[in-house]
Amino acid sequence: MKFKLVPLQILFCVALFISCSDNLNFDNTNLVLEPVVNTPIVYFELNQNNFLDEFNQEISVVSDITVFRILETTILKENLVELKIDFEVENGFNRMFLVNMFFLDDDNNITYTVDEFIIDAGDLNYSATRTILIETTPEFLNSTRFRTDIILPPASTNLNPAIEKVFKFRSLGTFYLRF
Repeated sequence: MKFKLVPLQILFCVALFISCSDNLNFDNTNLVLEPVVNTPIVYFELNQNNFLDEFNQEISVVSDITVFRILETTILKENLVELKIDFEVENGFNRMFLVNMFFLDDDNNITYTVDEFIIDAGDLNYSATRTILIETTPEFLNSTRFRTDIILPPASTNLNPAIEKVFKFRSLGTFYLRF
């Protein structure tokens, strides 16, 4: 019985190897990799004192410039197709804010302007998404800084330095690459 199974097993293995072979042609392979990378871009918290000077007079614009290093990587810069930025804002103030954002190059020239946000008073769940297509705005690839301007428009109520209010701003970039 053992003698009869061995030739049958050999015959089965030979048939398996012959039937599963195919000529491979690596020259015509069109392999496209499309990885996605997520990274925070800007996060900050401001309180009422950030919008008041030493005499408790309101400051209408608070600006910050953040270094934007992710495009320093040549591989990323050469293969970036699209950038999607998700913004989340918590406005604990009883005042409306405008938010303007700009990507800048080394000479502080604007390479891309993000559409303005209007954050209503007391809106603790504001969110928005902006998309940058590299094909239509290639100058974005020269960006090395990110400027955020938080604008406090004039209103009938003034900020009180004794009452704690917080404005939180978060942004996450989703980088779509194609190799």
